[in-house]
Amino acid sequence: MTLLETRELVCGYGVRMVVDAGSSRLEAGESVSIIGLNGAGKSTYLRTICGRLPPLAGDVLVNGRSVAALAPRERARSIAFLPQHAEIDLGLTVDELVRLGRTPYLGRLGHLGPDDARQVEIAMDLCRVRGLRGARLGELSGGERQRARLAMVLAQEAPVVLLDEPTSHLDVVQRFALHGVLTEMREHRKTAFVIVSHAIADAERFGDSVILIKDGKAGHLGPSKRGSVRAALVAAADIPEEWVY
Repeated sequence: MTLLETRELVCGYGVRMVVDAGSSRLEAGESVSIIGLNGAGKSTYLRTICGRLPPLAGDVLVNGRSVAALAPRERARSIAFLPQHAEIDLGLTVDELVRLGRTPYLGRLGHLGPDDARQVEIAMDLCRVRGLRGARLGELSGGERQRARLAMVLAQEAPVVLLDEPTSHLDVVQRFALHGVLTEMREHRKTAFVIVSHAIADAERFGDSVILIKDGKAGHLGPSKRGSVRAALVAAADIPEEWVY
């Protein structure tokens, strides 16, 4: 089942084109890694897919419906987005932050129901932050805070999840743990992921396929395999292979 589709998509700002993303499909349970040099337009691509930035041309569909036509609450139930940088209130506790992921499902009074509370607990368990639930974000390390942000996004329970540099601040053990979390969600919830990564190993590990954004165009490199991302980055940067590690 196709969860996410782009049709002749062009991303940019005003009249300035940043990425000609073309057409693509993402099926339930699939994952694609987005790679490219700094400034190539990776984050712009994600922001356009989730509806935060209107496309210059073309369309993005989730479950067969145009993202632009969805009401904000419905869009948030369909696509979850973890930006690379986002302002958060460091006075919030981890529990309060993760609960924000349930906002699209709450009624007028904003009270969490039993299912909301269950999804919050599941997300905290998946991201291993249950023991930090009472800690304020300003008291956490960068890695702990990133795991709390991930838990908030996973609590949103959207079928499509966009992650912009999700392994930022995570150590090697936490990166492997994240891979396990994403694998579990893909297998049991059939969640589809679009993941931007600068880390070669992460891009190859997290994505079934790879998209390289270079010179304003998104090119589909096909199935991800060991060495494919490295080779693509060497070609994109026009640098000696030994420089890429």
